[in-house]
Amino acid sequence: MRRAYRPEEKELRRKAILAAAAQLFSACRYQDLRMADLARLLGMGKGTLYLYFPTKEALFLAVLKAEMGGWFQGAARRLEATAPGEDPERVAAGLVRELLDRPLLPGLQALVHGVLEQNVPREETLAFARFLQDGVTRVGACLERAIPALAPGRGAQFLLRFYGLVIGSQLMSGRPPSVAEALEEPGLHVFDFTFEGVFTGAVVDLLKGMLQGELAASNQGGTTAAP
Repeated sequence: MRRAYRPEEKELRRKAILAAAAQLFSACRYQDLRMADLARLLGMGKGTLYLYFPTKEALFLAVLKAEMGGWFQGAARRLEATAPGEDPERVAAGLVRELLDRPLLPGLQALVHGVLEQNVPREETLAFARFLQDGVTRVGACLERAIPALAPGRGAQFLLRFYGLVIGSQLMSGRPPSVAEALEEPGLHVFDFTFEGVFTGAVVDLLKGMLQGELAASNQGGTTAAP
């Protein structure tokens, strides 16, 4: 692979690296991915790869940001196309569907805090936090327009909890093969669930619960306090 010199060539190369990395992350565990394997897949030297992403952690965060950025954009489009006052359950289902259309994202989100504890400079951690805040704030405002019963700021609070539910649901359903096999034993039906099933129900319940809290606060003439 020839070297990229012009800015547009470098950006295309960067996107190609992220696409190949996403392919590998979907096929193997984070700890098993090697930069040498990625370079080989791309047909480039490791030195060239490290010019774009100096560490595996930096590469992981870039892939995660690309996936989350796509979800933020898709969620905002869905909400902007939603008539104010739409059934909250349908709104919640749309946000869930936007996530399910990105099957790599839940697994990446479940790993992010462990990755941030490793070889990630403080500046990169802050940059990721600002990226997350910007996306949550923007999509949260769209959610409040779609569901006027949500008080200002509650859309962002919902999305932060949505993010937490992604991580929790992924950890519950993303079982190693040995655990999955053990849970197939008769009498363990309580563990018979999928990510989609447990996550969808949790998100719908979350939004309904928040709206009930808004209604109760309105009836009492007060405001809903964030827990």
